[in-house]
Amino acid sequence: MKRLVPKTHQAIAWVEKGMSAAQAARKMEISESSVYAALRKVKAKDLGCCPTCGQKVRK
Repeated sequence: MKRLVPKTHQAIAWVEKGMSAAQAARKMEISESSVYAALRKVKAKDLGCCPTCGQKVRK
């Protein structure tokens, strides 16, 4: 069985290619808030912070 990539992950890929979050959400037919929330979580992980509380995570 083929594994599908979630629509939110596909929208994030579109944003990384230069499309705005709102346009990516419309293209994938999901809410804009879900795309913005996913982008916040990705950014927090890149900075080494907890995506929920924002506290620095020790390595």
